Amino acid sequence: MARVMDNRPADGKTNFSTSYIREQPLQVSSAPVGEIPPAFADLNQSIRDLFTKNYHIGFAKVDIKTVTANGVQIRGIGQQDIGSEAPRAFGSLEHKYVQRSYGLTLIERWSTDNMVTMEASVEDKFLAGAKATFLAGLSAQTGKRNAALKFAYKRPFIHLTTDVDLDFAGPVVRSSAVSSYNGVRIGGNVVVDTAKSAITRYNLALGMGGPRYTLHAGTTHFRDFEMGVYNRVDPNLEVGFQSNFSTTGGNTLLALGAKYDIDPTASVKAKLDTVGQLGVSYTQELRKGVKLTLSTLINGANLSGGGHRYGFGLEVDV
Repeated sequence: MARVMDNRPADGKTNFSTSYIREQPLQVSSAPVGEIPPAFADLNQSIRDLFTKNYHIGFAKVDIKTVTANGVQIRGIGQQDIGSEAPRAFGSLEHKYVQRSYGLTLIERWSTDNMVTMEASVEDKFLAGAKATFLAGLSAQTGKRNAALKFAYKRPFIHLTTDVDLDFAGPVVRSSAVSSYNGVRIGGNVVVDTAKSAITRYNLALGMGGPRYTLHAGTTHFRDFEMGVYNRVDPNLEVGFQSNFSTTGGNTLLALGAKYDIDPTASVKAKLDTVGQLGVSYTQELRKGVKLTLSTLINGANLSGGGHRYGFGLEVDV
């Protein structure tokens, strides 16, 4: 709160004095310097979530999360195939510890296929916006080992990533770059197999993004193409469109999707494509931290012939 010294003379006229004292400094607001774009893999995240998230098709999944008293985050996942001739069960357990003062994150994962993975990352300590991650995995059943290094650098207008699989036969390098300005984003991704001394994959993408919409177009080898549109019509309704086609032939796939929040605890999703598949998903919060999702995929091209699939998911956050 400001305190002004009153130096007005007795006649009431204003004395233009410089005696103006503030007990606290003026608050100066800084204008944003620019958008930090998402990584290349996340350029169409909102579109992908609309068509894939909470669609548990063909399996039942239980996802449990909790945090211990000393801040260790624990996550357990159990998954069982439904309706397949050779159903497979899978489970994993993850421990995550974050030391924010050092920018350090440690993650340990163990899965029922006897795969143990360790991950350590450091962020924003050596360089602002930079993150370095080391991963190491061991298969207790086969004895196979793998390791990888990941680097990411993000600042306003640019996001760079490089992943290196440390294979003794020849590392595989994956690099990407995304630049953005005024909501317009352009990016590329390339995969280099050093054992073959060849580029095995490259992608390009162009799009626009904002708080309520996303436009995305991408290509792989200038042979396979994808396009997508996402729009949050209002706080309760999201709609989207996506298309995939290839110059080498095959059917062009078009799909429409939507999500509607019935209330703060329930939402329903639906999607329909040109193949005749209709997907429906319903999510209900049973209580705080507990969500149940029921999903189905109906083969509309042959309603009486079967081929319909279903699944469910249970998320528990305690």
